[in-house]
This record gives sequence, C-alpha cells and structure tokens, in this order.
Amino acid sequence: MIEVYTWEPNANSGKPLFCLSEKGVPFTHHYVDMGAHEHFSPEFLAINPDGTIPAIVHDGFVMTESTPAMEYIDEVFEGPSLRPEDPFRRWEMRILMRYMDNVVAPSLAMIASNRLAAPRFVGQDPAELRAQLDRIPLPERRTAWEKLMFQSTSEEEIAESERRVAEAIGRFDAILERHPWLAGEEFSLADIGVFATFYGLSQARPAEVNESKTPNLLRWLRRCHERPALQAAFRIGRGFIGQRAAEIRQQLSVSEATVR
Repeated sequence: MIEVYTWEPNANSGKPLFCLSEKGVPFTHHYVDMGAHEHFSPEFLAINPDGTIPAIVHDGFVMTESTPAMEYIDEVFEGPSLRPEDPFRRWEMRILMRYMDNVVAPSLAMIASNRLAAPRFVGQDPAELRAQLDRIPLPERRTAWEKLMFQSTSEEEIAESERRVAEAIGRFDAILERHPWLAGEEFSLADIGVFATFYGLSQARPAEVNESKTPNLLRWLRRCHERPALQAAFRIGRGFIGQRAAEIRQQLSVSEATVR
C-alpha cells in the first residue's frame, strides 16, 4: 500500500492525489494541515526532514518531490499510462512540468501568499515569528516565509511574477491550439502538473482566462474538470479547495461525475 502525506488537492499537494486517482490506485491518505504548520511538526519531520509537502511512502522509502513521484507512480502501478509513448512527446511533457515547477508555480505562489498569507502576520510578535521561522528546516523556505512574515517582498518581485504568469497563460493557450492536451493527443502527467495549480484560473483571473482571450486554455480546463478521477481527488480534501473546485465546475458548466 502506498501512503500519501499531503494537504488539500491543490498545487504540489494535489499532484499525487490526482495521479493516483487517474491510475485507480488505492492509497492511504494522511492529511497534513499546512494552515496549522503540521508539516513542521516533529511527527511529520520524522517522515520528511525537509518539512515539505507532499511525502509519499512506498516499499519502505520516502519520495518528497511531487513531479518525479508522479513518474514513479505511473511506472510502478498498473492502470492507464500517464506518459506519452512517443519520445518527443515525453520530452515535451517533462519540459512543461519543469517549466511549471520552476517558473510558473513559484510565481503564482508568491502572488497568492503575499495577497492572502502576508497580511495575517501584521501585528504579531516578531519574536514569536522568529521562533516559527526557526522550525523551518530548509534555508530557502525560511527565506520565503521570512519575506511573508515581515512583508519584505518587493513590488518588483511581485510584478515579475505577474509577468511570468501572464506569459505562461499565453504559452499554454498556444500549445492547446495545436492539440487537445499539453503533451499531445493524450492526457498525461503534464496536464496533471499544470491543472493542479491552474484548475481555478478562470475564477481567479477572469480578465485573462476567458472565451475571448484564451479559448483553448478554457476548453482544456473544462476537459480536465470533466474527468471523474480528478473530481474524485478534489473530494479527498477537508477544506475550501473541494468547494472551490465545485464552484468552478459550475462556472464552466461541467456536470458532476458519478461518485466512485
């Protein structure tokens, strides 16, 4: 049995949940509440000393990077293949996943965290915030959280993140004009990797993602939201993500799939 320690079906936390659901692989889900900083608890750090989400445990070892973990899941377990057979399409899949992981997702995370998370720290005791920072194992994660806690992200950094997101929206729309899925004619891990972060884009950025400006991206979002396995994975969460996904399906006129 494979075990998944993760938060809501969103971004990196969601990728293994979407992947396993598409493969039809049974798994044990351990909910780690990031809002309560449970990923920095001694219990979770005993599983993943880096304190990052998700952590996937199988055959006695732990995987801590969501994108290569998805390839492992697709390789090891039975079920529909989620990687193109064609070598070029597989290369294309990996390039898009790397672009999403290294450029687009961090930019979206910076924008969202500064809008939603940073204001929560205003007025809190600086000593207590420093104590929270000391619990974060990875130096680069401490630096990112420090910027949030002390509102030190520059306007230039936010502007650059916005530029990168806008560029990515255009790039993906252009790709999806050529074929129905991001790495070709078949649904793949590239679609899961992007959808895990982009699933709510039509609601979050309606001025940029709409029928007029990005018709291909919008059609792709509908196709993803229509997939029963992805809908099932959204129901695994405990918080607002599942409700938000349901609202987006309604906005996109996507029917609810039969519960499996």
